[in-house]
Amino acid sequence: MNKLFKIKPYKQGKQPNAFLNLKLNTNENPYHANVSIIKEIIKEVKFFGNILKYYPDPGSYTIINEISKYYNICYEKIFIGNGSDDVLSNIFLTFFKNKKILYLLDLTYSFYESFIKLYKIKYKILKINKKFSIDIKKIKKNNNLILNNPNAPTGKKINEIKMKILILNRLSLLVIDETYIDFKNKSLINLIKIKKNVIIVKTFSKFKSLAGLRIGFALSNESIIKFMNSTKNSINSYPINIISQISVKNIIKNNNYFEKIKIKIFKNKLLIIKNLKKLNFNIIKSETNFILINNKNLNINKLCNYLNKKNIFIRKFDIPRIENFARITIGKKKDCILLVNTIKNFIKL
Repeated sequence: MNKLFKIKPYKQGKQPNAFLNLKLNTNENPYHANVSIIKEIIKEVKFFGNILKYYPDPGSYTIINEISKYYNICYEKIFIGNGSDDVLSNIFLTFFKNKKILYLLDLTYSFYESFIKLYKIKYKILKINKKFSIDIKKIKKNNNLILNNPNAPTGKKINEIKMKILILNRLSLLVIDETYIDFKNKSLINLIKIKKNVIIVKTFSKFKSLAGLRIGFALSNESIIKFMNSTKNSINSYPINIISQISVKNIIKNNNYFEKIKIKIFKNKLLIIKNLKKLNFNIIKSETNFILINNKNLNINKLCNYLNKKNIFIRKFDIPRIENFARITIGKKKDCILLVNTIKNFIKL
């Protein structure tokens, strides 16, 4: 039998109908993009509707141009993919299939392991400590490394000073997955101007509320981006559809709106943390739009099943060390109140 058939694929969170259920399991932004921006996108799609019969721009230069202006970085240093998963897959295939060992954390984005097995990459696991933190001194300088910062599923972040030390001391490739950075912290993209062996991966799926459009990107030096484009064009020359390319410029220019959304999410997070602590839940300190929780007095599996029956979905992991934890995406205020009240009802049973 083909060995590919034996690979355990990435298992995404359940995707219940978001209009019929309270979906707090896949870390989407609970707030949609500004209505005026959505109307502008619809207007442009209607205007350019006759071009849908044509292939999209294979270079996605409309998106690259907007990202270039927003981050003040030249377009040769930008790679666009069909969501950050597509970008990450390209990186694993392009750079990690070599003799160097790839290091990754034992608690990290589980898709990394799927890529490792699919592309037959040599790797080693770095264990984070009991407080879900990592000692950067234990990370070797001359092996490839991938980190999601802030971390998923824990929500914890390596502080900026430690990250700068880690980056400046690297002798091999370092990939920093910044999927959740915009919810609270600043990106480290300026450091790619100093170090040529760093790739920063970002997405519009979470903070920018565009998970449905599938737009991810990488920022690095020109030679790395050139190699990534060669891989892309050997697999799929047209990863980004026309509607996605039209939409991005309207979303990027409306950053003030999303900064207001960030404040709302932060307040909602404080609300849910305060109430869950009253119910004796342990909450891991989070720098993101989600929290990782557990309660020694409760069976987390039973809690998740109970919530599902009430059409509320949070994320449960079958992963060592966090098998008794659940992850909650921070929703709107009314969502957080409903979740807390439903958990209270479960505890009363």
